[in-house]
Amino acid sequence: MKQGSWRGAVAWLLAAELAYAVMRVATRSAAAAADVHWAEVASARFLGGAVVALVAARATGASLRVSDQKNAWLRSLFGTGGAVCLFHALGTRHVSVGDATTLYATTPLWVALLAAPLLRERVSPAVWAGIALGFAGVATLMGARLGSGGWTALLVLVGAVSYALAILRLRRLSTRESSESIALHMSLTAGGILGLIALPHLAPLPPAAWAPIAASALAGGIGQVAVGRAYARGAAAGLAALGYVGVVFTYALEVALFGRLPEPHQVLGALMVIAAGVWVAFASRPAVTGSAT
Repeated sequence: MKQGSWRGAVAWLLAAELAYAVMRVATRSAAAAADVHWAEVASARFLGGAVVALVAARATGASLRVSDQKNAWLRSLFGTGGAVCLFHALGTRHVSVGDATTLYATTPLWVALLAAPLLRERVSPAVWAGIALGFAGVATLMGARLGSGGWTALLVLVGAVSYALAILRLRRLSTRESSESIALHMSLTAGGILGLIALPHLAPLPPAAWAPIAASALAGGIGQVAVGRAYARGAAAGLAALGYVGVVFTYALEVALFGRLPEPHQVLGALMVIAAGVWVAFASRPAVTGSAT
């Protein structure tokens, strides 16, 4: 790979991770400031993301046509499953934003596990060791609060599995389809499904919710386009390792905006998950990995 192409991939991935971190804390802000139902915020985020994809395609001349319909639908449906689980956690406030992000960041570990049955890739002892470290990190992260947030944490892990299945499809799509077309397909699918979930809870949005919901939609849309461009330019393993900076971004924004310092067990658990993800990313080449929704 050319050095310029790799640098471009890194730049796009860093932009995506920062955008996703903003999306997560903005979602929590909307739920906290105005008690807006999480599915309503999530639907607005994805429908707003569809607008971002349309504008980006118009600006760059990228095609919005998707030729590989099968993988596009599988990517979008699995991605929507992951989004439902993550946004539920962000909206219900049973776990911190940083903790939810860390749990969702186990996606590469699930990808490594799923690569064996789905892609017929051999899982080496080194990868198994990394996976074990990662789930030990999850236990460390949530062990002190399983009573209050255990079910929500489990739901986020289920979302990470769903998103891992989406990432396995994204890597195939990103070599043939434009990042804008992939983002638009995913945004419209997730926005529609989450809108249906939100229907029983729909209510006029209070003014306090407008800014965080707009920020969540804009940042999420930018992140979705940016991550597609990153994986179209860079090696999956290296980008997945770098993608863990999103966990750091999210914890930092949570401290800055909410004044909530992570406790020692949260820091240790997050570091274990990050170390495991980086290890697995390089030990399982050329496994496919990816970023959060």
